[in-house]
Amino acid sequence: MNFKDLVEKVNSFSDRSELADIVNSIAIDSNNFNEWINNVFSEKVNQFDMNKLPYLIDELYKTTDKIKFMLCCMLLESTCDKLAFVTNLENYPLFVAKFEALVNTLVTVYQRVDNGISDCMALIILKNDPKFEHFDKEQKNTILTVTKEKLRAILNYLKKGNIDQSVYQTLEVIIDLACYLNDDETTALINEIDDLGENDSADIFIIKYKVINNINIKDEKLSKLKSSKESLWTLYNVMEKLDMADKYLSDVTQESIAKSFMIKWLLYPTELGDYPDTIELLGSFVYNNTKCYAYKFSKDDFKVQGEMLGVSGGYPIDKVSSISSGYTFSKFEDVSNNWEKQAEDLVEFIANYWKDHA
Repeated sequence: MNFKDLVEKVNSFSDRSELADIVNSIAIDSNNFNEWINNVFSEKVNQFDMNKLPYLIDELYKTTDKIKFMLCCMLLESTCDKLAFVTNLENYPLFVAKFEALVNTLVTVYQRVDNGISDCMALIILKNDPKFEHFDKEQKNTILTVTKEKLRAILNYLKKGNIDQSVYQTLEVIIDLACYLNDDETTALINEIDDLGENDSADIFIIKYKVINNINIKDEKLSKLKSSKESLWTLYNVMEKLDMADKYLSDVTQESIAKSFMIKWLLYPTELGDYPDTIELLGSFVYNNTKCYAYKFSKDDFKVQGEMLGVSGGYPIDKVSSISSGYTFSKFEDVSNNWEKQAEDLVEFIANYWKDHA
């Protein structure tokens, strides 16, 4: 399949299951690679349906074929400012050689766009190389320069007020990316954003930046985050990974972390989709040598009325941790009189689910 045929196939596919066959049929090799380059980096690339091309890029991103992976990189570079979206590329594992082949594309796309596609490139870096060990000096300096530009643009936007809260999702990613790119200018920009203090999630990554770079953090900001039922789990998780939880969060209890994660789980659009109106600890129990917590919660405008059962676990018995065995769940059933057995059965259910899908 040549470039022209590929455009036609991509623009006409109706089911993503067709993409594997499309990728397998692409006739690209060392002999015609330059011809593909000329097509991809020309006006011809605009013939792709930009609402369908991301799915081809997704399939090419997963391939183990080196040349087809380079085609993925080229398509990302040439169309990043035209694509309607990208899929969750950051969730796919990359071995070192594959990541190194992708680095230049990550730099180029991060530099060219300011949207979710740029965030995706940053998240790929954060997952695979947050300290930029596989970037050369020029690539790292480009990322640093662009990061400061993005931080400055967001700071100016935040100062204007009337903020679209989605900007904080991008801000979290950019500050996280900046943790090992610090210089005086970056720190000054982050300090200005910190002074605005408008978003808990962004504040967590500001604290992460400051801890990594030995900068004093604001006690009042830390206290506020520790008292946030939703944000506490994320804060503890970030500090735990930095091996700083004992220093900064020694007064945080395992139950408060478990409740925070229970609320975080309930907030998922596919679950409760909102904060519970009430949530209260019923008790704790041990399952498979881990600590689990049972909660009753309610939401007046939810399809199920009254108090429902949820579980959060399983956490280590011998230490406080944000890391669990994945036993946080609810079937949104009414709390029974024998909640202890009901909670244990619920943990057993979710544990068996993970075993079956391992």
